[in-house]
Amino acid sequence: MKSKQNKFKKLLRENGIDGAIVSSPENVHYILGFGGHQHTVSRQAGFTLAVMSADEKVKTHGITMDFEYPTFVKKNENNIHIIKPYTTWVGVRQWSDLVNATVPKEPDFVNSFEVMLESIKEMDLENKVIGLELDYLPINYYNQLKEKLPFAEFRNISDLFIFSRSVKTKEEIEIFKTICKVADYGFYEVSKIVGIGTTEKEMSQCFKEYVIKSGVCVPSSWSMFSTGPNGARLTIPEDGVIEKGHVVKYDAGVNAAFDFYTTDTSRAWVMEGAEKELYKLKDRLYEAQRKMIELAKPGIPINELFNTGFNYVKEKYPAYKRGHLGHSISMGPQTAEEPYINSRETRLLEAGMVLAMEVPCYIDDFNGFNIEDMVLITETGAEVLTPKTPHYI
Repeated sequence: MKSKQNKFKKLLRENGIDGAIVSSPENVHYILGFGGHQHTVSRQAGFTLAVMSADEKVKTHGITMDFEYPTFVKKNENNIHIIKPYTTWVGVRQWSDLVNATVPKEPDFVNSFEVMLESIKEMDLENKVIGLELDYLPINYYNQLKEKLPFAEFRNISDLFIFSRSVKTKEEIEIFKTICKVADYGFYEVSKIVGIGTTEKEMSQCFKEYVIKSGVCVPSSWSMFSTGPNGARLTIPEDGVIEKGHVVKYDAGVNAAFDFYTTDTSRAWVMEGAEKELYKLKDRLYEAQRKMIELAKPGIPINELFNTGFNYVKEKYPAYKRGHLGHSISMGPQTAEEPYINSRETRLLEAGMVLAMEVPCYIDDFNGFNIEDMVLITETGAEVLTPKTPHYI
């Protein structure tokens, strides 16, 4: 995967920031083009990090544990970055020392914080404006930085990453198309088994099995499959069984393993024997979402999408209430990211945005609806990335 460092360096310069310490697994991957295994698993600050200058001529430093250092060197195609190791407990040895019973001279022990400070000094950032992911860093780590870099000015750049990630590169768009297709086909398999007597856990298991077989990604741990009253509350699959008159709802996605990208899609199917008004409500929600998708194209203010969908539902159902009708989506760990499709967001749509456009309606202790698709904003309009799974069965 290609590094997006130059895109982000431009943002740093535009915001008067001289450099950055990148700490979260997702954003290290975003900047370097690859990430750390242990860092991804543990999510602990310092396991892997990137130190970067806003100057495009200065190479970014990728810092990782000694055990993973050879992997980083291998992934660092064309030596685009400078890769540095720090010392850990792993203790990799030479075969000759083991078989010959020789004891090698141990190198000086150096931790990731010390290597990071060395990189800050090499980039002449000690007394400059340094961006930090304050939404990710623990307070103790932040206090250490302030102690060791007393002349630096720190700025929170968590929102800059969200902004940068909201418009995807061509490579990222292809990743989304791939994982959305896997998710979509998995949901399609679920649609085949939906019927009276099917359980929530059977639907969830069907989806999981298909996604895992793909070998491309894994099911999101938060994926929800529910029926009837269970669809009106936030819950993972429980002991629910589809009955006549139920709305069968899922809100689920997949994760692209160590590439971090994630999806978010929903369907709501009204079962036979339901009240006629439930069918009418489902139609209204679906039509509202389609109107939003039809409107979407570069240059449209995002709040116009919200007003279009929300007002269309509320016109027929005055009690309807909803804070947003979708969101941007990228690398996680959160599924929903800014910009949100709400009444206050005036940012204009741009080609390359990937949005989860949704029109939900939750009815307490009765039934739940969510109509949601992954949508790519193209140069001329919008492309639905999850078209296979039917909205009606």
